[in-house]
Amino acid sequence: MISARAAVSIALAGAGLLAGTASDVMPDRRPPRRGGYLVLQADLHVHSFLGDGVLWPWDLAIEARRRGLDVIAITNHNQIVAARIGRFFANRMAAPLVLVGEEITAPDYHLIALDIREAVSGERPVERAIADVHSQRGVAIAAHPTRRFRPAYGAAALRELDGAEVAHPLTYSRGPDELREFFARLRLVRGRAAAVGSSDYHAFASLGACRTYVFASEKSEAAVVEALRQGRTVAFDVEGVAHGDPELIALLRTPVGIPGDPPAIRWLAIAGRISALLGAAGLLLLRRARGRTSLRASRRA
Repeated sequence: MISARAAVSIALAGAGLLAGTASDVMPDRRPPRRGGYLVLQADLHVHSFLGDGVLWPWDLAIEARRRGLDVIAITNHNQIVAARIGRFFANRMAAPLVLVGEEITAPDYHLIALDIREAVSGERPVERAIADVHSQRGVAIAAHPTRRFRPAYGAAALRELDGAEVAHPLTYSRGPDELREFFARLRLVRGRAAAVGSSDYHAFASLGACRTYVFASEKSEAAVVEALRQGRTVAFDVEGVAHGDPELIALLRTPVGIPGDPPAIRWLAIAGRISALLGAAGLLLLRRARGRTSLRASRRA
């Protein structure tokens, strides 16, 4: 006969499963059209398993759809294997576009390479890495260019850089000034550049917490890459300040279409997590109690 402790544990775990299932809502995304362009929401700096992220590449594509994203770029450190896998599966299911990308990781800079066919080495100056990305007709974005990385980007590198992250989760703790200063310097040297918002998702930050609004001619990889190359993007930093081309900012006005969980769904999700944790704890206690009972029985024997 099942004990009261086991019954409570199983009930709590079951409640967690039910609540989690009820909260698993897939929004119906239809990108708005502004000024003749589709406004696609993108997270262009995402890490997956087979690197130092926790989700498999295909799970990232599903989670991106759940978060109302139209485009993600899988950008593991110094490799593109996971990105290729993610793109393969995304092309075969109802998922957002997945760009093949890489976070080129060097001691003095991090660089996001998008729409590339081969990984690019970080064992060279940043201007050489940018040239290697462009030789593949890819796009090069400065990743979280804080003051630590600023010395690597001389005038030659800035002239060739396609854009920079100006919205990133680290600004929630450090403030937006460092990324704002870099983007202003980039625009001063280069002129029009892509303003990028990214979550740098690994495990804990929410996918799409910071996002890029891409003004694309259509929903395709080629159109997204072309828009980035032309600087047709807007990103809102942690203080809600918009960065990018002033005409596009005026067209967009405010962030659009970020899915907000209805209160009931949000509370179901919270209840599901609590129930699952309590259920797991109860089952662990049940297992330990059974272990002690078995040990006492063996000693009596």
